[in-house]
Amino acid sequence: MKPFTFESKAVRTFLIALCLILSFIMFMQRRTKKYFKEAARLAFYNIQAEEVSDGTYRGKVYTSFMHVQLDVTVKDKKLSQITIIENEGIGGKKIQPLLDEMIAQNNTVVPAVKKEELASIVFIACADNALFTGLPEEKKAQLTQGSKE
Repeated sequence: MKPFTFESKAVRTFLIALCLILSFIMFMQRRTKKYFKEAARLAFYNIQAEEVSDGTYRGKVYTSFMHVQLDVTVKDKKLSQITIIENEGIGGKKIQPLLDEMIAQNNTVVPAVKKEELASIVFIACADNALFTGLPEEKKAQLTQGSKE
């Protein structure tokens, strides 16, 4: 049996492959951490459907990793429909249960979808953004002024 040495071609190939795999894992972890930090900085006002007049409002949230647009319909002071207009990026392909939960609870703040946590944050912010566009101008001014202080 041959002794173990680093001079063996198979050993060198294995070590190079191992280094590449570990480098990729570290890159993905850093990227995910960066994306969560970016998502945490999204504007969020926790607007309730009761504060908004009946109608359909478009929300838009564009990040470096996702572009999302939603049409949020409020009827009788309740969320009645949420339609995905744009969903481009690294996640959000299985996000419909989140939107259904928003309608069921009549609230944009709902638990994240498992394995879609990052996309859930973006979709929640987008739905909130849509409701924000339906607020009276004086209420918008109050909320945006409070966020600048």
